[in-house]
Amino acid sequence: MMDKIWTLIPAFPCVFKMVTHLYCPACGGTRAALAFIQMDFVTSLKCNPIFMYLVLVGGWVGIGALIRKAGRGTGSFFRFRMWMLYVGLVLFFGFGILRDIGLYFYHYDYLGDFY
Repeated sequence: MMDKIWTLIPAFPCVFKMVTHLYCPACGGTRAALAFIQMDFVTSLKCNPIFMYLVLVGGWVGIGALIRKAGRGTGSFFRFRMWMLYVGLVLFFGFGILRDIGLYFYHYDYLGDFY
């Protein structure tokens, strides 16, 4: 089944990775999504934790939308908040920087694209 999914996802080269020989903050996102589909949550977090964060925030906001749609209340507790965006940005760029520090200084490449 995963072979069929791989054929549906186009493989675009990462220009950032080609030029700098480092991972961009989004590298590993597709691998994280595929690991999440296979319910391998640890691997999904290792590949790129921002995908898991987006799933959690999307589920949170989706619950609020369902509550509002069902007429069971305002669902104001489940609305999107700006702090969610800030946490996502810190997670996105922070993970990208930490992963590249490990790659550049310590040659630690757990995704296996460089070493």
